[in-house]
Amino acid sequence: MKTTIHRNNTRIPHDMGWIKINASFRPDAEPTRIRFGSLVNLDDAVIKPNEKEGFGFHPHRDMEIVSLILDGTMDHKDREGNDTIIKSPAIQTITSGAGIIHNEVNADDVPLNMLQIWFLPNEHGLAPNYSTLEFSVASFTNTLKEIISPIPEEGKVSIAQNVKISIGQYSDASIINYKLNNENHGVYIMVLEGRVIVDNTTLEKRDAIGVSEISNISIQTKGCNTKILVIEVAL
Repeated sequence: MKTTIHRNNTRIPHDMGWIKINASFRPDAEPTRIRFGSLVNLDDAVIKPNEKEGFGFHPHRDMEIVSLILDGTMDHKDREGNDTIIKSPAIQTITSGAGIIHNEVNADDVPLNMLQIWFLPNEHGLAPNYSTLEFSVASFTNTLKEIISPIPEEGKVSIAQNVKISIGQYSDASIINYKLNNENHGVYIMVLEGRVIVDNTTLEKRDAIGVSEISNISIQTKGCNTKILVIEVAL
């Protein structure tokens, strides 16, 4: 087993006033923070209430973008006239492919907290595409709910990369036995709330661990209302 630990207090902060970001990965960071397989960005962003400007319309290309809405409501617009309101808990996926121009703002009078997660695509120049999946808190309470799957299935979405993303919220101490799809994959586990133990390592809120060279792993949640995010990628 090979592990890489990213503590909450070692994330890379960026405060622009209207948005506060703590980044787990950056292209100019130390080697363990550049990427984990195809995972190259994980921004934990809080946008102030009623922020209608955001970054302004800006371009992306050849990147798979996943926005996980943890709290609040996101308004996503693009230059093609698409306008989507997404309320937590939910995800939006974007295949930016050959190129998009878009913007995301806070559509409500409460703070918007979202994770924006980027993956390198498995093919360049793809046609841009969007998907949205809204789900209930009950659907991931005391279970690990798969929300992004390598294979299109009902109640899940897929992106142009071999990625599986699951979320779970546990009311009591639990043991989760997670089996990887492939021995050449790894998992990146982030604690969204509470405390967990992975490989005898205790992780607190917003701590994360990347684990590879395994076929399955045990995740122990400690106490009540622990919430975890599990990202499985090919390495």
